[in-house]
Amino acid sequence: MSNENSDNFLDQQREYFEAADETHFAWQTGATTFAARERSLLRDLLRESASPILEVGAGEGGNLFHLVEQYPGGKNCFGLDAFLPKLQFATTKVEGALWTAADAGAQPFADNTFATVLIRDVLHHLEDPFSTLEESLRVLRPGGTFVLMEPNAHNPLIRLQMALVKAERGAARSTESWLREQLSRLPLEGVHLESAVPFPLDRVVFHPQFGWPALAGNNWLQKGLDGIETAVGKALGPARWSYWTVRATKSAK
Repeated sequence: MSNENSDNFLDQQREYFEAADETHFAWQTGATTFAARERSLLRDLLRESASPILEVGAGEGGNLFHLVEQYPGGKNCFGLDAFLPKLQFATTKVEGALWTAADAGAQPFADNTFATVLIRDVLHHLEDPFSTLEESLRVLRPGGTFVLMEPNAHNPLIRLQMALVKAERGAARSTESWLREQLSRLPLEGVHLESAVPFPLDRVVFHPQFGWPALAGNNWLQKGLDGIETAVGKALGPARWSYWTVRATKSAK
């Protein structure tokens, strides 16, 4: 990436993500039905994982909001993000978590600190995603759980998101082969990569910026969208579902 392109990429990320997105947090944590689905998705991804847990790229804290009850205790949930305004907002909304403002590629934690590391929807926003993966494995204990979730570049809704939001266009590299190549360079074992969330129309229809969030409480509409998601998901096939998820264990070697 040339210096000019690099600067443009980073400027787009800062412009879009630096400020706390209070509306998105409210949608992720409080929208009828959608918040429950978020909680279920995250808790399934983090099933049987131990604490302390670090979320890299924690943003406003929406993910940890759904997870803190899963890791009870005063110092069991940590969130790291590059943008201080997001973390300042998170401290007012998520009880039971601790926050650190830092670069994900240069994390201020000692080696082998955490039992679990979560990275969700972060890599495609980074100029150098592998440095963040390396750092996240450095601070993870041997035998600890590594969890990753990234959009699938081949999903139609993800392509639509990239078209509408410039800061999301890094997702174009987020393919199964690209992820497997990154993971192969890390000290991981038992890597389980699979597709998830076939065709989440509710993320579009109820989206606070592009959709109609007031409709989120309509059970009949939700059932209709669920039926469409199931049908379209079967037609697309798992290789084109909207997200890739990874669960793995850090090697003890």
